[in-house]
Amino acid sequence: DLREFLYFSFITLTTTGYGDITPVHPIARSLANLDALIGQLYPAILIARLLSMEFESSSWKRENK
Repeated sequence: DLREFLYFSFITLTTTGYGDITPVHPIARSLANLDALIGQLYPAILIARLLSMEFESSSWKRENK
């Protein structure tokens, strides 16, 4: 069920972990781990990229005054 998947993914990514839905099959556990890993890395990479763009922009502005 798509709703259960989205609910489980949201609960996993927010690290709430109510425990009402748990992956039992080894493949499901691996996918849940991948979901959690991607969910932690994506915002970190996004923030790092945005900060990098901002620092490059401010550096370029200082050099070309």
